[in-house]
Amino acid sequence: MISGIFSAVFMSSRGKGGTGVALFSNNTVHGGDASFYYRGKFKLEESNQISATIEVKRHTDIQQSIFGSLNHFKLKLHGIVQGDNIAFSGQIAGHPTEQIQIALKRIDDLVDGLDVVHN
Repeated sequence: MISGIFSAVFMSSRGKGGTGVALFSNNTVHGGDASFYYRGKFKLEESNQISATIEVKRHTDIQQSIFGSLNHFKLKLHGIVQGDNIAFSGQIAGHPTEQIQIALKRIDDLVDGLDVVHN
């Protein structure tokens, strides 16, 4: 099972890149960066293979998408899990020339819902 907080570094086929964070839990992914948030589902398959469908939506106008003026799109991703790292490649759904590479590194655990913060 994949669970935790991951740093993300991504690069598009247009030569534009960025960074963000992604939270993996219960076959779901949630995350974001300075201008976009992402959410979706992933499936761990045989031989550490992983696939995911991620919806990306703009939340502020700080920076442009790595795909230009797009404000909302869906990514179809495939990759491999190696220890604390996940390497994805894929494309915008329905646009095979708009490709992306994503490198994720696990940086921490998720907070357990039973944990209580004490002052």
